[in-house]
Amino acid sequence: MKPFIKHLFLVIAFASVITSFGQEKVEIMKYPTDWRYERINFPLDFAKDIPWEGFEELRFSPGMFDIKSSDYFTYYFVLSIKNKVELSQKEIQEALIKYYRGLCKAVNPKGKFDINYDEITVTIHKLSSCSLKANVVFFDGFTDGRRIELEMLLEVRKNESEDILLLSSVAPTGNTKKLETLHQNNLEHNLSNR
Repeated sequence: MKPFIKHLFLVIAFASVITSFGQEKVEIMKYPTDWRYERINFPLDFAKDIPWEGFEELRFSPGMFDIKSSDYFTYYFVLSIKNKVELSQKEIQEALIKYYRGLCKAVNPKGKFDINYDEITVTIHKLSSCSLKANVVFFDGFTDGRRIELEMLLEVRKNESEDILLLSSVAPTGNTKKLETLHQNNLEHNLSNR
């Protein structure tokens, strides 16, 4: 019986080592754990003209791509930007326009949906010295090509390595209270130790 237990232990240990090699380390977006996680390094494949170094982490709600869900297009993301001293509101706005236009083109590569990419816009206004609110006009090339207006709350901070963190909470326009609650949770759980 003992050789069997020893063999089983070795198989489990080996499997866990192999599994850990296939997973990316979550650095910032550790919450909520039941939302799908993704990490993308810069330069972003769909927005190579954003000239930043670093990475993006995202957490997608379970209903992110379900047009009937109350969590449709609800997600968090953070951009960790290296080698930048500061980040202006104009730079953020320009980067978000490139980001969303590039993303929309990437998920609609064969023109399945008739989308005028110039209609994808971002407006930003300052809430405080490190907090911003953005409104994004986007087209959902993931599902049915519909025009969707998104609201976004953003926080600009620096981490211990002096990298700039741009933390964002995103939801469709029209439920400000929900977005504020999402953002508060995002700040508490993903930036609380920074």
